[in-house]
Amino acid sequence: MADKAACQPVADALSQAGAVKPAAVVERSAAAKDASGVMVRIRLASYSGGETEKVMLGLSKAATSCKGFTGSGGGKQHVGVAEYDGYLTAQSPVSLRLTTKVGQQTLPVYLDVGRVGTTVEYFMTFNVTGDDPGTGSTTAEVQQHVKLSAAH
Repeated sequence: MADKAACQPVADALSQAGAVKPAAVVERSAAAKDASGVMVRIRLASYSGGETEKVMLGLSKAATSCKGFTGSGGGKQHVGVAEYDGYLTAQSPVSLRLTTKVGQQTLPVYLDVGRVGTTVEYFMTFNVTGDDPGTGSTTAEVQQHVKLSAAH
């Protein structure tokens, strides 16, 4: 849960929770094969009716009105929120660079979300070493987005 209502859609995207429940979800995680420490989490969520638009509208509003929040659930953690130039060519894409502290280290997390038909694709990229990967775009994410776009 976010301590600011304007930020709740971002907290929902991170926690896979929220008022709008998907009809079906699939999620995969992958780590870079090199020693870079880059990790990717890909989640595809299928919604019914106008639920897809509700999810994307909430994230779009949060992208412009939420600059950060303290989330609860497994301990309190401050999350900074800023927009960045993402890479998705999906409908209504939202690209956020999130920051959080792990010990004394700031960990950047790139959250790219887009809609393809009634499916929302969530791509989260981060580096477990704390180094900034510099973008959310990884080969795994681009390939998944191309597959989903081709199916619609």
